[in-house]
Amino acid sequence: MTHRIVVTLALALGFGLVQAQEAAQAPAAAVSSEATDSTRQTLLAEIAKVEEPAMLTQLVARFRQQGDLEAELAALDRRIALRPHMGAYRLDKVVTLAREDRKSEAYTLLIDLQNTGYAYDLRGDERFANIATTQVWDYIVDNFDANRAPYGEGTVLHTLPREDLLIESVGWDASRKQLLVGGAREGKVYRVEKDGKLVPLVSADADNGMWAVLDFVVDAKRGFLWVASSAVPHFKGYKPGVDVGRAGIFKFDLKTGKFIRSFLSPEGQGNIFMLASLALGVDGEIYALDIINSALYQVRDDQFRRLVHAPAFPAMRALTVSGDGKNLYLADYERGIVGIELATLKAFDVRVPTKLSLQGIEALFWFEGSLVAVQSGMTPPRVMRFGLSDDGRTITGVTPVEASNPAFAKVGKAAMDGSSIYVVGNSQLDNYDRFGLVRNKDQLEGTRIIRIDADYVPPQAQ
Repeated sequence: MTHRIVVTLALALGFGLVQAQEAAQAPAAAVSSEATDSTRQTLLAEIAKVEEPAMLTQLVARFRQQGDLEAELAALDRRIALRPHMGAYRLDKVVTLAREDRKSEAYTLLIDLQNTGYAYDLRGDERFANIATTQVWDYIVDNFDANRAPYGEGTVLHTLPREDLLIESVGWDASRKQLLVGGAREGKVYRVEKDGKLVPLVSADADNGMWAVLDFVVDAKRGFLWVASSAVPHFKGYKPGVDVGRAGIFKFDLKTGKFIRSFLSPEGQGNIFMLASLALGVDGEIYALDIINSALYQVRDDQFRRLVHAPAFPAMRALTVSGDGKNLYLADYERGIVGIELATLKAFDVRVPTKLSLQGIEALFWFEGSLVAVQSGMTPPRVMRFGLSDDGRTITGVTPVEASNPAFAKVGKAAMDGSSIYVVGNSQLDNYDRFGLVRNKDQLEGTRIIRIDADYVPPQAQ
């Protein structure tokens, strides 16, 4: 066996790491101790170069199966370093530490997770049996339980009709003080009447060429409704041979629902787009996220252009613009928040306190010099308010707004008007398969829209 290893990122799961590990585990008679040590160091060095968490997840599974603890821990640590906001990755390391009965290290990680706000239910989980025998363990699981206690005073504003509508977006028409919701199945934006009845405001048709409604924003000041629409199989009018990969931003009159114009993605073989999140700028411009290509688009003065391509942020879900219009903030489901200086289109890091997780942000808003984030991917789901420094580049304060609301299930998109946050509390998306078909009609629920106050202060603080 040769001990000279040339490993590239593309081969990290193939020849390179496998060969390095085989050499490291070879019998002493087959290779010298010096060669074995050298190959082992090469293996660990190559693990430290891997940039894809998914690849590291596969490596963790492989090393566990082969009983290579050192390489397993190296892959776990590398994944945590790449995605420090992902609590599940740190919990996965605890699984390894518990298996090896390394209580002190496991407890330290669990307490960090607890202090960050996670609320994992670990009672009776056999993966942690080796470390679940002490008073420290009891203290930890008790505090995880405490983190699951409901916090805040969010209330269900509406429970919408239990129909196959796939309500995925929400907005507020301040000019009429009325809730609006968007449905992906019918390609419609509805007005929500006081009794919860849905009245279509705009609908996909041959005139406007729209598809599924994935997001929308209300510009009540200028009287426009902007819709992000993409051709996905969930849309009942989807034409597989014609619509695949198509997307666009559609402009309507807010009062009448009259179609004004559209801004469509480029056509052509291999062009796949999904415009899924919108934000309104201070001058009425629109910003849109293409979550397939990790790109940011802008509509301004009837011009549609791509501003930024950000492949380093493959899980972008939400965006918002600062009150002065100088900065735009993007939220990645796994990597947290990054800022963009709009005058130069230069990105900047948003510095984060050590014990703050920005995992799973589904919606992001600017509010009185701070950012409000809906973290649907946290355990438990929560709404947080992050105070910012004067330059908008450092989170200086953290205020919980809502967590573990009993009406929360799979928390979806949200909208904000004044201090009121309107959240889709139980997205039905998981009840649809990849072909857009309902898995179980009996399990469909009426979508709950929850109103939350961003200025909430607990009674004891008052």
